[in-house]
Amino acid sequence: MFGRFFKRHYHAACLAALKYVKDISIAEDLVQEVFLNLWEGRENYAVNTNLKAYLFTSVRNRALNFVQREKTDTLSLDVDPAVEMKQENESVNRDEELAVKIASGMKLLPPRCQQIFRLAYLDGYTYQEIADELSVSKNTVKTQMGIAYRILREQLKEYVVGLFNMLFLKKIKKK
Repeated sequence: MFGRFFKRHYHAACLAALKYVKDISIAEDLVQEVFLNLWEGRENYAVNTNLKAYLFTSVRNRALNFVQREKTDTLSLDVDPAVEMKQENESVNRDEELAVKIASGMKLLPPRCQQIFRLAYLDGYTYQEIADELSVSKNTVKTQMGIAYRILREQLKEYVVGLFNMLFLKKIKKK
């Protein structure tokens, strides 16, 4: 059961960490630490605990702690902390705005396409896992993802670079 949870959420957790640390290997290390802590403390979680929400909150907190430690270690006297904080807040706001745009863009997708995109993008399923889950061919999944990308690309013109960077990193990680 834990292995399945790990497999489903690992890539998405890495993407969440990448929003803060900007280095895939560091993001992977942070996510692995969170999963290790979840595994070691598995007896302490109640059945009704939303483990997915807990996972992503833990990843975000661990990544923010890492960033804070790095800034403290490399803080220079030439950098104005107020300016740096403002830039960080703007970056977080852009990430949140992108997530909102993706969510609203997903509502424009046809129902089956939306379902497939949700499994791939939010749940981190591979194309083969989606095909197995929905009893369709892998080519059907690829076609539906192509439709989703085209529709979302049009809806998210100003955010295309960030969106496709996230999706590209996700695809690299799956290989």
